[in-house]
Amino acid sequence: MAKLLKPKSNWNGKLIALDDGHGMQTPGKRTPYIPELGRSIRENEFNRKVVAFLSDILLEHGFRVLLVAPTDVDTPLNYRTDSANNYKADIYVSIHYNAMSFDFDYSTASGISVHVYLDNLKYESGKLARAVGKYLQRGTRQNWRGYKEDNFHVLRETNMPAILTENGFMDNREEALMMLNEDFQKEVAIEHAQGICEYFGVFYKGTGGLWDKGYLERGDYGVQVKQLQEDLLFLGYDLGGYGADGSFGPATENALKQFQKDQGLVQDGIYGPNTKAAMDDAVAAYEEKLREELIMEKNIFIVNSFKDVAAVEKALKRNGGALKFRYNAEREEVNATDNLYIVGGGRDGLKLGKGKVIDLSGDTAEATASNLYNHFNLV
Repeated sequence: MAKLLKPKSNWNGKLIALDDGHGMQTPGKRTPYIPELGRSIRENEFNRKVVAFLSDILLEHGFRVLLVAPTDVDTPLNYRTDSANNYKADIYVSIHYNAMSFDFDYSTASGISVHVYLDNLKYESGKLARAVGKYLQRGTRQNWRGYKEDNFHVLRETNMPAILTENGFMDNREEALMMLNEDFQKEVAIEHAQGICEYFGVFYKGTGGLWDKGYLERGDYGVQVKQLQEDLLFLGYDLGGYGADGSFGPATENALKQFQKDQGLVQDGIYGPNTKAAMDDAVAAYEEKLREELIMEKNIFIVNSFKDVAAVEKALKRNGGALKFRYNAEREEVNATDNLYIVGGGRDGLKLGKGKVIDLSGDTAEATASNLYNHFNLV
């Protein structure tokens, strides 16, 4: 469900709905494979961090914040907009990262843009877009792609001024790597906050010491506390049922002390550099353990690009399994308990492991789709 955050200081009367586009596992919403990282970067890794930083700044300026997609799953679009409408948010801001393809060599697209609904640039949404866009153009030097009008659900179905920002391109190598840069994430959040404050006529006082202390302790709150809590929960520590609420209270302090005890650290309940380093190592080790224990999918459908996904949806629903994009299957061995279906492009270059290989590739996209439908007897 949506999560309402309230400022510690007096409320200024305005409620901001924030939307971190997509979810951590949304198919296709990620960069191409990046060799130096050994993985792709998911779009939501950037979106959720910017929304978290932006939430902190807005709360410091007296705004209430409605997180319409507060978890890592891909919250349905209608749920996001319904939540904003039901809470009667004053504006809706959706954070995204753009893409033209799944290949760094496909295009040279780059830069930022701000989007509103069709024919809405002359109304309040346009005013909000221009306020935010003005500050986005003052930050890291990127190509300015301008203000756009689009028929996006979150812009169409909201009852308040709404914007969607595209803050770079995932298939541009330079901008893809910027997605994990915390300074860039904070900068983008600050620029959004400056524009929102200007739109409402609220004096922007800056970020103060929000992220500068270097350690966390009881009484702190915000995105860094929330990340600490998520890591503790991930590692199996009990937060007393409070969850990752972004507030460093007694339950978080006790869980942190237990972690410090388990790691042979000083049990002071303070999240300083030594404890953070141990936490990062523990999370990385546990993630690797989970990857090794991951149960293979029954069926894997290997497609060339996101445009091929629609052709296999019925087969997926009927037979179960998962999608794998070719650029991943060429770099990582693909395994399934039953079948490996190749939907276009043939098997050359693919790293195919366990599972019966069934190549449904045709000479054209239409022939491939026909082979797929005939094999599964789809209509």
